[in-house]
Amino acid sequence: MNLNLVKGVTLTPPVIGRITMGHTVIKADSKTLPVKDDHFSLTTLVQEKRDRSWGKHPLQARHAKSDEKLRAIPVTIAFNDVNLNLNNRFSAFDVKSGRVLCAGNGEKARRATEDGVQDIACPRPEGCEYGQRQRCKNMSRAYFKVEGQSDELGVFILRTTSYNSLNYLATRLSELHGLTGGRIAGMPMMLVMESKTTTQSFREPFQFADLVQRPGMSLLDAIKEANRYQTAMSEAGLSLEGLEKALSDGLANGDFADEIEDVDEWLSDDDLLTATSQQLQHSGLRGLDSLADKLKGGEPQGADPQEDSAGEQQDLLAA
Repeated sequence: MNLNLVKGVTLTPPVIGRITMGHTVIKADSKTLPVKDDHFSLTTLVQEKRDRSWGKHPLQARHAKSDEKLRAIPVTIAFNDVNLNLNNRFSAFDVKSGRVLCAGNGEKARRATEDGVQDIACPRPEGCEYGQRQRCKNMSRAYFKVEGQSDELGVFILRTTSYNSLNYLATRLSELHGLTGGRIAGMPMMLVMESKTTTQSFREPFQFADLVQRPGMSLLDAIKEANRYQTAMSEAGLSLEGLEKALSDGLANGDFADEIEDVDEWLSDDDLLTATSQQLQHSGLRGLDSLADKLKGGEPQGADPQEDSAGEQQDLLAA
């Protein structure tokens, strides 16, 4: 029996924590700067109003040995449906409200207008005047269970605008889904941070997320573990298919599947540069030089490389 909800209310998978690849710092002038990290962080859902920092999740200490940086997280694939594990769309947000203005898949989109939410054609951001004006960009959300979590129905979310992270995570999940006949829920894997360089990044390394086998565990071992998990669920009279249908129906009930917290990860250094340079229009090149120094000099603000000829971008930071 499905819940009887008014249309427009989106039910997302129950998120119990965040997996981030960056953080935000507040300058003396109260402006916020996104800072790229070369490691993951596991956080709670509570953000400090004073400095916009997120609380550390208890599992952070468990998986980050001593003071070492967390570059690999033992995770479990949560669902058989690859679209529940990873969803992706072009998204534009209202920066002030955090609400989604438009979201599409490159063919069709839903846009919030004065006359309500409308279905329109989606030509992709580079071919859409509205998308360029509203800084529409690729937005992905990946959901994983983290080893050691007590909530068996909850998931951790990794938000990113990185084409590299999307490419690697989507390809891995698709390969595993095809290899196992769609039985990937309960499969133990390792979410790792990898580095690469490109011509467009001027050979400067940048990071992205990937999904690989756990150390000491072969792919066959991981698949057998998923089969054991799903067999146990079935023998207990539990339905993974029913669970996934309920989640899919909840997502489909809303106008947009995006969450209001997504806007924090959607904002990037490029957005900051654009906004700040507009304020410095009357200060000439000296003002822009000052901004560039602020972004890369005094802060741990690594390069913001563009990707190769496919137009890829590096990972967007978690706020």
